[in-house]
Amino acid sequence: MKYVLTILLTLLVSACASVPLEAIRTDINTDKWDVGFQRDFGTGKGYIREFVPKGESIKDWSKLVSIEFIEGDTPSLNEYIHEFRKTRESQCPGTRFEVLSEEEYSITYIFSFPACQGHQMQAEVSRIFLGNDGIHRLSYAEKTEALDQETINQWLSEFDKSYVVKGPKLEPIR
Repeated sequence: MKYVLTILLTLLVSACASVPLEAIRTDINTDKWDVGFQRDFGTGKGYIREFVPKGESIKDWSKLVSIEFIEGDTPSLNEYIHEFRKTRESQCPGTRFEVLSEEEYSITYIFSFPACQGHQMQAEVSRIFLGNDGIHRLSYAEKTEALDQETINQWLSEFDKSYVVKGPKLEPIR
């Protein structure tokens, strides 16, 4: 069984100019997923990796798993969520947003938005983690008006098993 972390770290070492200081450790099974998009924003800025179901592309996907790292000086998790929500609502009127849980070092939220700015409607459940070196985001999205409760519960369970690791030994930071 492959794991997102293994793919993420391999891609970062082989394809990117900079290796981040931290990564998300997750047990999400990637046997049915391919990397649809990846981008290293450069030293001190972070990266994003987006996985799509095998046979789909980043331009035509039905489901999407994203791992993002915003490296460097970042706002608090609450400030990040507030700005994200405000931006999304101004870009796409009709956006729905709800914080599902808040912990000291993570916030889990769900949001959806109608078709806007050239994007199809989308619903997403996400968890952001505060690392030592930035903010990490792990999310699952579908092109649908709303995620069903079974899907939400499945991904919340996956998020609960995920955490931030750091250094060559990939040790948990919290």
